[in-house]
Amino acid sequence: MRLLPLCVICTLLLPVFQSSADEGLSVGYGVADLNVDKHLGRVQGSEYYDFFQFTFLYEKPLQSFKHFSLFAEPFAAYVNRPDDGLDGGLYVGLKVYPMNEEREGLFIIAGTGAAYTTIKFREQGAHQLFTLEAGIGYRIGRFFVQDVLRHYSNAGLYKPNRSVQANILSTGFYF
Repeated sequence: MRLLPLCVICTLLLPVFQSSADEGLSVGYGVADLNVDKHLGRVQGSEYYDFFQFTFLYEKPLQSFKHFSLFAEPFAAYVNRPDDGLDGGLYVGLKVYPMNEEREGLFIIAGTGAAYTTIKFREQGAHQLFTLEAGIGYRIGRFFVQDVLRHYSNAGLYKPNRSVQANILSTGFYF
């Protein structure tokens, strides 16, 4: 019964929050990059890491700072190697459109989040991971492409805590 007023308030406020926000979908391909083994696609030694990622994107421009947007991005990924598996999580962050306040053209991404993976990496002592990401992209109308470097770590909660980095190239559209 206590949840009912909260649900009613959220339902009434939902159009206010969505009024100037963009929602979108993207698909991407990620590979290990900038890890101990300096070869693209490898985490360590001969262990390859690559995956296909699907995301939902919610982007809300900041009214006071027109070149900036906040974003939330839940994602799901099918991991191809080193073993078949799944990743899932949520990223939140900031997008900056330095050339255009209408959210067109070049953009820069910075964010953080949390993820869960079914893969057991030797470099990580856990399936629950924290992430940082930074990237660059380009938006034309409703379509965009982006390249993001993602850093996975267990934040020192488990041993070992060697990070895993992945480079993700994705494309998508807003609706």
